[in-house]
Amino acid sequence: MKAIRVICVILCCIVARAHAAGGEQQYGPVRANENLYRIALETRLPGMTAAQMMMAIFRKNPQAFHQNNINRLKVGSMLTIPSRESIENLDPKRAYNEATEQIDTYESEVREVKVQRGELEPLGDAPRDPDLATGFTVTIGVTTPSDEEMQEIKQGLVSDEPLLLPEPKPAERKRHEEEPVVFRYSYDLAYLHDDNVRLARDDVDIREDNIVSGTLKATAGMSLDGFSLLNYGGSVTYNKFETFDGLDNVEFEVNTRYRFALSSGFTSSIYSLKASLGGVEYDSEMRDSTLLSLSAEINKWLTTTINMTAGLGYKQRESVSEVFDLGEARVFVNFDTNFSKTDLVYTTFTYITGDTVSSATPTLDIINVSDAIEPDDAFGGVDANQFAYRIDSNTAVITVGYNRIMTPDLSLDISARFVNSEAKEDDNIYYERTIFRASLLGRF
Repeated sequence: MKAIRVICVILCCIVARAHAAGGEQQYGPVRANENLYRIALETRLPGMTAAQMMMAIFRKNPQAFHQNNINRLKVGSMLTIPSRESIENLDPKRAYNEATEQIDTYESEVREVKVQRGELEPLGDAPRDPDLATGFTVTIGVTTPSDEEMQEIKQGLVSDEPLLLPEPKPAERKRHEEEPVVFRYSYDLAYLHDDNVRLARDDVDIREDNIVSGTLKATAGMSLDGFSLLNYGGSVTYNKFETFDGLDNVEFEVNTRYRFALSSGFTSSIYSLKASLGGVEYDSEMRDSTLLSLSAEINKWLTTTINMTAGLGYKQRESVSEVFDLGEARVFVNFDTNFSKTDLVYTTFTYITGDTVSSATPTLDIINVSDAIEPDDAFGGVDANQFAYRIDSNTAVITVGYNRIMTPDLSLDISARFVNSEAKEDDNIYYERTIFRASLLGRF
């Protein structure tokens, strides 16, 4: 027994000397809303800078950091706090440079994700075809600093004075509280020029017009778990035509979108399922309709500046007039390219197969391929010998656009859309169309 007591005393002395000399210790498990900077302050040895402690802990515990970044700390990790000797071997200036470089990388990636989600820059979806705002962050079991904590970390690293700091008090832990559901409101004010509002084939029937459009949106969402989100909301749009006031309309919809991922990470693919139900009322009553659409999409960051979205969808339209009862299926692919923090260029290719309605003076070949045909009161009807006709067609659409962020809550979007549509039964029945659009997109 005496020998055992002697051994215990010796071991206690060794441990005490190790702690006094700054030997390795254990910290953890890491809890939600903790960050490496706060942990470094809690465990810092006298004379060490916060940056030295942060980078020493990071190097000692690489398995505890998601995507190899000091700002993505895995919840539940046990951290080994390095010895004084290994910390002192880190040059304070080099440790500061490495920490700030990782902070810059993290903030850049977070900002790009916020662009994708529409949380920072209101890029909107109105100029595009279809809705492309599908990205979100999936980081299950990873704790990251808030915007306020990031400012605290950066200011703390800059103001840190080595060798003069007293022993810091343990940082106060924040209690995680579930955030309430909050609706985010956005708007789109646009001016358009359409060189073929009738979707007509022959020059004698083609008409152009200018349109003023305004959209108000409300969106909200909730995280179901670390790998999925549920969004829901609605919108109201008013379109005013300069010449053909029979086409003036109000459109409204409610929608829901389920987004999920199969793995975590900035470049992980994000899958999306969306359903929307709405209606549109025209001054031309025969066009009044109810609308139902379903879509599935995949979104992925190919690089830190290029984002791709691809998908397919189906839209059904039930109208007052049979000729405007439409059904169509579509596939699309879009690429967003960020040239700078404020400049984005996007390109979308869409292929649509299904019903199309054009308006013109009917000819025999048009009548032969039409599934339905009725007088079109928006363009003069029977008195002017103007008819709307529905045909089964294939349509290709190319959209190119440029978005300029002016403030965090306002951006300018300019786009051009080029449309070519042909009847499936007769390729001599076709139309071409170009739409130019300038929009102010914002949120409040």
